[in-house]
Amino acid sequence: MLFLFISCVILVMRNLILTYMFFTVVNFYGQKKYDFDIPFRAKSNEGVYEWYIEQLDDTCDSLVNELFRSIGVSTDSIQWMYPTNLLDVCHEKGWDYYSQKIYFVNDRDKKIEYIVKNVSENKLPHSLFKLSYFTKDGVTKLVLVEYF
Repeated sequence: MLFLFISCVILVMRNLILTYMFFTVVNFYGQKKYDFDIPFRAKSNEGVYEWYIEQLDDTCDSLVNELFRSIGVSTDSIQWMYPTNLLDVCHEKGWDYYSQKIYFVNDRDKKIEYIVKNVSENKLPHSLFKLSYFTKDGVTKLVLVEYF
């Protein structure tokens, strides 16, 4: 009887260990598609655009492409804000060295609107972008901020 009990315990422990190892390997390699889990933690521009396209549905990823097309930026050459701390440094030092445009669009009416904020005579060497999205009442809203 004791032998049967020990055999069952060993069998259960072996299955638990194998299951744990399987999920650890799957999670480790599954998260390595990008070097970040969210764009804010990206260390470079690589994969940020693709991450957004994977997160959004077909309508919204078409809107993202339309946003960039409407401002004349190729999706192959987007310089994202995420891997830099430029704005933090500007704010720390009290510098007003950038201008900002904020673009809004939602998947219901698909009309791109924008406002210009913080207009500066100084310009950044190239535009930097930050994209965010949220869904409320079944409508996904995209906000693209261009720093220039």
